[in-house]
Amino acid sequence: MKNATIPKIPFRPPGPAGVTLTEVLMSLMIMSIGISSVMVLFPISVLRSVQSTQLTNAAILKYNTEAQLRQNPRLVFDPNGNYDLQTTDVARDKALAEHFLSGNSRNYMVDPVGFHELFGTDATGDGVVDAADDSVARCFGNDGQLPGFLPAGASNRSLLRRFDGGVLARFGSVEESTVASAGLTPDQVSSLNLLASSLARLRDGRTIQLDTTALTAISTEINGATRVIGVQLPDTVLPDDLVAIPTAATTRPGNLIPDPEIAEITLFSANGKFSQTLPLTAIDPATRKVFWSEYDDAGNSVDFNNNGVLEVRELPLEFQGQVGQVVLRTVRGADFSWLLTVRRSSDGQARGVDVVIRYHSGVKPSDERIFPASFVSGAGFIGVNDAVDGTEPVLKRGAWVLDPVNARWYRITNHESRPSAGLIPSSEAAFWAAYRYRVTLESAIISDAGAFPSASSGAVYSGAIFLPGVVDVYPMGSLSLPASL
Repeated sequence: MKNATIPKIPFRPPGPAGVTLTEVLMSLMIMSIGISSVMVLFPISVLRSVQSTQLTNAAILKYNTEAQLRQNPRLVFDPNGNYDLQTTDVARDKALAEHFLSGNSRNYMVDPVGFHELFGTDATGDGVVDAADDSVARCFGNDGQLPGFLPAGASNRSLLRRFDGGVLARFGSVEESTVASAGLTPDQVSSLNLLASSLARLRDGRTIQLDTTALTAISTEINGATRVIGVQLPDTVLPDDLVAIPTAATTRPGNLIPDPEIAEITLFSANGKFSQTLPLTAIDPATRKVFWSEYDDAGNSVDFNNNGVLEVRELPLEFQGQVGQVVLRTVRGADFSWLLTVRRSSDGQARGVDVVIRYHSGVKPSDERIFPASFVSGAGFIGVNDAVDGTEPVLKRGAWVLDPVNARWYRITNHESRPSAGLIPSSEAAFWAAYRYRVTLESAIISDAGAFPSASSGAVYSGAIFLPGVVDVYPMGSLSLPASL
């Protein structure tokens, strides 16, 4: 029998080993950990970017405010602007006596935006705008409805007065506290709000309402000369695009609003080499005519800024009477605004002024709710309770709390709620029996407002305001009454 032939198996070089399922799963786990770590960094970086932007804007507004106070010290020493400090000694004495002769009113807030966002609104929620609502605007802090609060054992409310920086004084030399919002028209209330925003906001913001080209320049004869006083926009611009844009003609009733403070028009020459920004005084949506002068093409004139002069506002010679691009812009809202905390002494000097920078989308009475609390001099924390109606305070690390009795701000570094009964140390039993929250502060408390419980007596409550949106508080120190006043 012949031997069977054994077939030859072709030679194959050894290849790479296969990947097991375990190795695949390990790789996916490692990769997921890396991706998760990177993804966590994105929201943190966005948050830090927002915080840095807010702090930058706050610092800019703080320096602007300091310059404003040097130029106009009446914001501190006559915060309602109802007396002319330079007229007579009698007026000067009245202005000074108004704020320091009474110990209860030596501390106060200068808050133009907060005052006029609440003034003329139903702050108490009873469906009627009346004197009670105006009192909420004139007082910084409330118990949920009424201005101020009642400390334990007190028969009278504790009030921290709020002034508007003299905005209401635009009506004339009037006593601010005698002006009732119910006697004003809605347009006048709105105008006062705009004035307050103009005074206390970050002033370098504009919102573009329309960006288009000019169809033709509008000219009229003024004092024997032909002047360009406006432009007509192309028919690609719809009347609805123009109706809602505020102008000096539509939003300054009673000659309260200077026209450059509401809206502006930026013009570019036909060749695009030159530009000029002017106040936006009037718009005719039907004809798409836009004006920057206090004259119009029908020969009418209005002293919009009430300065006694009819201003033409001519185009620069470089424009050669022609306009190319047109941009309509309005003033940005008071998203960043300042308020002042003032502590005055009996000699009339300002012993402490704090510039408070706030970022917000509006002011609400609930923002200024006063919660039962106690501030003890030298302590590094405060005790806080819910409001009587059960409202809980909004506590955040890095936020600020105001002691309205002494008009002092403190930064919050930590907060904790009352532990379970079995977890409370015996040394803290009295404290947690009196308070629901313990709020740790960055610095020691300077002045007493209330008292912690002791073996012989219970807690004595004062109040605390956790104002949202406070970016930073800049102490300016004391300010002396200028000799020029």
